[in-house]
Amino acid sequence: MKRNLVRLVTAGSLVAMLLYGCGLHPVAKQDQIILPETGRNSIAVMPFLKGMHDSSVDEAIDRTLDCPLAELCFDTRDVRSGAEENLTRYMQAALEDRLGERMIPLGKTLTMYEGLAKDQTADSPRSLAIRLGKELRAAHIVAGTVWRYRERTGTARASASPASVAFVVYIINVTDGRRLWKGSHFETQKPLSQSIFEARTFFKRGVRWLTVDELARYGIYEIVEQFPYGP
Repeated sequence: MKRNLVRLVTAGSLVAMLLYGCGLHPVAKQDQIILPETGRNSIAVMPFLKGMHDSSVDEAIDRTLDCPLAELCFDTRDVRSGAEENLTRYMQAALEDRLGERMIPLGKTLTMYEGLAKDQTADSPRSLAIRLGKELRAAHIVAGTVWRYRERTGTARASASPASVAFVVYIINVTDGRRLWKGSHFETQKPLSQSIFEARTFFKRGVRWLTVDELARYGIYEIVEQFPYGP
């Protein structure tokens, strides 16, 4: 009897794995570096920017950091309204969970950022990060761009078109403007029948189709887990 029960449970699990799943593109691996310890109110999250480039090409991602703001075009079909604000809030929350008082409050950062004079043809994400960091007296600025933030079509039980996100995050040293670290995340939720080896992640998130906000939040926390800050 016990053997039959075990066989039934195992068979049921395999069927479920074949029906559902989440196709993941993991966070880009980084060199194993540890950033210097920083004190209280020394790290800030700059508001995410919208941009468009080939997420599979590292050189294109790096060029975005120095691209003039006027050239950070994006496809409105791929980047939902409010995407950058949501990612900024998710990043701030995730870093506060990990780094605590080292984070500058988001309200203070946003106020300072909105007060910066911006030249759309001369300023780039890097130059804005440096200026913002100096105004805040921060050691590091976390900056990011989003190029895909597409909502699912359908419901949690049935989706004709799943949610999809793609963004990149940089850590900028305020003193000299160097990029100290980079991580990217791009993911479109898929049935497990197309990605059976990622069943564990799918079941951890719940056997359902996620909204784009949920998918983005998971992606942010996965990137933050890779951040090179010490404990």
